[in-house]
Amino acid sequence: MTVSTLPRTALRSAQLVAASERMTLDPFTDVDWATPIDDSAFHLPPEVLPLFGTTVWQAMTLDQQITYSRHETAAVFGASIWFENALMQIVLRDLVTIPVTDPSHRYLLVEIADECRHSMMFGEYIRRAGTPAYGPKRASGSSGGTDGGRVLSYLLILAVEEFLDYVNRLTMRDERIHPVSRQIAKLHVLEEARHVSFAKTFLGEFWPTIDAADRQLVLDNAAELVGSIVHLNLDPALYEHLGIDNGMAIAESNPAYRKTLIAGLAKLTTFCEDIGVIDGAHRLHWELLGLVAQRTV
Repeated sequence: MTVSTLPRTALRSAQLVAASERMTLDPFTDVDWATPIDDSAFHLPPEVLPLFGTTVWQAMTLDQQITYSRHETAAVFGASIWFENALMQIVLRDLVTIPVTDPSHRYLLVEIADECRHSMMFGEYIRRAGTPAYGPKRASGSSGGTDGGRVLSYLLILAVEEFLDYVNRLTMRDERIHPVSRQIAKLHVLEEARHVSFAKTFLGEFWPTIDAADRQLVLDNAAELVGSIVHLNLDPALYEHLGIDNGMAIAESNPAYRKTLIAGLAKLTTFCEDIGVIDGAHRLHWELLGLVAQRTV
C-alpha cells in the first residue's frame, strides 16, 4: 500500500499545503544574521545540555558554560543536517510510489523544500559560530523498502522531529538564550509542526494495514533504531575539541540528560503506545534503553 491510497493522509496533505502557502519562512530574511554569534548568552537552555548538572559542568566558569553551549548547539545543528538529509532520502523514495495527482505528492515536495532551507539555516549558524563542523560520520538512509521498513523510517523521522521540537520550544521562549538561536528555534518549530502532523497522520493510517510479519519487524526493531538515531545528537568530537576528558561517556550517563531525552521523546512514545507500536511485550525494552519513563508499581 502506498501513501496515495490513504484518504486521511491525502486530506491532511491538502490542508498542510494550504498552511504552507499561508506561512513559510525564509531563514535568510527571518533570522537576523547581522547579530554576531558570540558568547554573550547561552545558545541552548542550560538544563537541556548533555553535561548540565555533572561535576564537569559545575567545574566550568559561566563563560566556559556559555562557550560549551555554543558548541553543543553547533553539534545539534550538524546532526540536524544529517537528519534532514536522511529524511529527504526517505521521502524521495516514497514520492516514486505516489501519483502526482495525489495531494501527498505536492505536500512531500513542500516538506523537502522546507528541509533544504533548514539545512542551509543550520549550516549558516555553524559557519558563523566559529565551531568545527560537527555531525554524524555514518551514512544516512532508510530502514528498507518493505512496509515495515517504511514505518520504521517514518518513526525515525518523527523521533528526531519531536525531540528537536521539545528543545526548540524551550529555546525560543527562554530570554537567557542568544537571539539568533531563539529565532532559529522559532522558525523550526513552525515548519516542523506541519511535518510532524503529516508523519503522525500517515503512520496512524498506514500501521493497521500492514501484515503480521512487517508489524513484528517494527515491534522488534523500533526501540533500538529510535535510540540509535537520537543519540547522534551527542558528538564525541565536541568533547575532544573542548578538552573534556571522558565527556561522551559522562554525557550519556548523565541522569539529567536522560530525563531530557525521555521528556523530548514523550510525544513520540505516547503516540507509539496509542497506535500499538509500543505494546506490553516490548515496552520494557524501550524503558531499558532510556527512551520512556519506567512505570511505577
